[in-house]
Amino acid sequence: MQKFAALLGLLIVLLGFPVSAASTNLLFGRGVNLVGNNGYYTQSTTWATDEGMKYYLGKGMRVFRLVFAWEWIQPRLGGDLDPTVLAALEREVDFLTSAGATVIVDVHNFMRRDLNFDRQPKNEVIIGEAQEVSAAHFSDLWVRLAMKFKANPRVMFGIMNEPHDVDGIKLAATYNRVLGDIRAIGATNTILLDGYGFAHDLSWTGKPLGKPLGPLVRDPGNNLVIDVHRYLDDYSAGQKQICNPGSGTSVLIEATEWARANRMRLFLGEFAVAKNEACYKELRDLLAYFSANTDVWTGYTWFGVYAGQKGYHTPDQGFWYSIDPGGPDAQDFSGATPDDPRMKILLEGP
Repeated sequence: MQKFAALLGLLIVLLGFPVSAASTNLLFGRGVNLVGNNGYYTQSTTWATDEGMKYYLGKGMRVFRLVFAWEWIQPRLGGDLDPTVLAALEREVDFLTSAGATVIVDVHNFMRRDLNFDRQPKNEVIIGEAQEVSAAHFSDLWVRLAMKFKANPRVMFGIMNEPHDVDGIKLAATYNRVLGDIRAIGATNTILLDGYGFAHDLSWTGKPLGKPLGPLVRDPGNNLVIDVHRYLDDYSAGQKQICNPGSGTSVLIEATEWARANRMRLFLGEFAVAKNEACYKELRDLLAYFSANTDVWTGYTWFGVYAGQKGYHTPDQGFWYSIDPGGPDAQDFSGATPDDPRMKILLEGP
């Protein structure tokens, strides 16, 4: 598969989809979340199409965050990875990395495991706190994933998406178990860690969310990046199609100052704005902030796009985050449909 993917990536370049300049001072650069296959919301089995991925590669996107549910890729705790899901994930990873992109393999579970994943009602328990789903179970998943992807330096490990309503000390202990076990098998890949409070950056500093994670978590491989999720509406929640005035220049200041003082690296794994002039201004200001702070910020991925995947719902016009040309229900990567205006602004940034 690796050899096939390498040839495929070469053909992508030689046969000529338009490639936008990807000049950046950021370590990883700009990118997008591929969200349609994550399984957490819909148990969807769709994946990005070649045409969809080529479109974003052609626009100069250099980082792709691939989100999926733990229950989907490892149905039984401690068991083998599902061969069908793993093969699809590997193909997508190989397609993108062979074209020169970096991929974040992201377990999108909010620090929960649903013990009734394939039936109702849900029975979610907190990983590392519940007896049924221990830190050892979670580490087993990541050792198996790391064994599959450790040979590819363009793959980053997104350990857990947006933990929330968890015990910070127990979260740190689970993280340390996973980090130690990944490094013990010789994987040197960059690791991304989300703070609690839905990847709130201030959970690392302790202000205002209680016990800080910063002093508690250690990566034996010393290749850690903090994954931050911030939107520009109230509470940075990404639930409203508004952008608070000044948020583009202010929302990341405290995290930046903390990271600089503690010699840490940051990555904005999720952000988005709606289609309106006020949000366009704040988005431009946010991108300018990245350009001014490249000693701390390594890159960013817009949330989110389908890139040919089936949407969470049909119709899915409520998914206003999408910058797929034509929107989530009429995706068109032929070049006949104009780019989303937010895509045009993203391409102005670093």
